[in-house]
Amino acid sequence: MKTLRILLVIFTLFFNNNLFGKSTYSIYISEGMSFYKLGEYDKAIQNFEKAIELNPNDPLPYRMIGLSYYRKEQLNYAIEYLCKSMILEKEDNIITLSIIGNIYYKQKKYNNSVIVYERLITMTNSGFISYRLMNSLEKVGKLEEAVKVGEKFLSSPTWEDFDQKTFKSYLRTLYVK
Repeated sequence: MKTLRILLVIFTLFFNNNLFGKSTYSIYISEGMSFYKLGEYDKAIQNFEKAIELNPNDPLPYRMIGLSYYRKEQLNYAIEYLCKSMILEKEDNIITLSIIGNIYYKQKKYNNSVIVYERLITMTNSGFISYRLMNSLEKVGKLEEAVKVGEKFLSSPTWEDFDQKTFKSYLRTLYVK
């Protein structure tokens, strides 16, 4: 494995651009993805940063750096890079927004998570997003809005991604409050 990495570095150094149709940028992205999949997040970040130097307008390396920091539990850096990615994207990315919402939720920044989950709920009818939105609304004292979100989701046909029993149980606790 070490020999393979050394050969890859030599290949990158000596055959800088467009060998066999692959640019240096593509190589950095590919290496970054490989390191990310292996859980070597620091090495992934280094490759994605090099890709950004070559193409600062592509949202992909920013998103991947954000995801790497998320995996490393460095949530403020994760938010920074994921937001940069969102700015560069032409339209909202559901996955990126979901992770941003999850980070805010994990950080107990419920007002921020409400904003993100409200945006997401207009894009996807997900039980998990509805549940997190309800929970975030409850945390900021907006019980009536939380109940409305729950009731709206209950009347929708989408249940495949969430446990009905858990969802209904949580909604009952909101009714009692």
